[in-house]
Amino acid sequence: MKFLLDLLFRVLQLFTEPYFLLFLVIVLIALMKKNSKHRKLRMGMGIFAVLVVIFIGNGFLGKLISGYLQKGYLNVSKVRNTTSPHPVIVVLGGGVVDIDHIEKLHTMSYSRMVTAYQLYHAYKTDHKSCKILISGKGRGSISEAELFRENFKRMGVADTDIIKEDKSMNTYENAKYSSGILKQMAPSSIDLVTSGFHMKRSVSLFQTFGLHPVPNASDFIDTEITLIPNSYNAAFTFVMLKEVLGIWQVQLYNSLGLNG
Repeated sequence: MKFLLDLLFRVLQLFTEPYFLLFLVIVLIALMKKNSKHRKLRMGMGIFAVLVVIFIGNGFLGKLISGYLQKGYLNVSKVRNTTSPHPVIVVLGGGVVDIDHIEKLHTMSYSRMVTAYQLYHAYKTDHKSCKILISGKGRGSISEAELFRENFKRMGVADTDIIKEDKSMNTYENAKYSSGILKQMAPSSIDLVTSGFHMKRSVSLFQTFGLHPVPNASDFIDTEITLIPNSYNAAFTFVMLKEVLGIWQVQLYNSLGLNG
């Protein structure tokens, strides 16, 4: 059953892509063009395509989704002083890019790294025994966790304070594999660092595995309301629509007992 649901959600992801929807509508209109009976339906689908372009491209839909995904994390301080004696900071990877066979962290990863370091530095200033758990395998010859580790060491994080989880290929596996490590460590608190748009689903998945991390969003994305639709708004709306679909998937799987 889980395999079939996974396949269904992969297909549904296509329908969160604005330009796929537009392409689908154009194909359907072309197929019905020969039949005069479908004239009104073609007109309706044409209007629908125009509305899709407008509301996704002008940033209106993206603005609504941005608030749903990120509003709850805007006022959370990235640096906090707590009485937690041995906290662990969990950093989720943002992907790896390969340019001329040189692998580097994705742009999003750097904001996550800075936020994690700010937390680490604050804990160390308070003489806390803090560890950083980096989660992510990536798809290249070197793991994403290892790339994080190299950068954290350059920033001054002690190698003994860095723990790598380098098997996960997605957010679900981030939570699954990290939870096993964290339960063995039994930290006094867990700070979860990832991008704002990614936080809601990440927290839900960690909770699925019995953990209750404190969210620390490293960056936020939003669209701009514009008169003329543009690709910037469409791209970020697509990213956030996929995330909403992912949240629904987590909620459905939890209700069916398929996560865990």
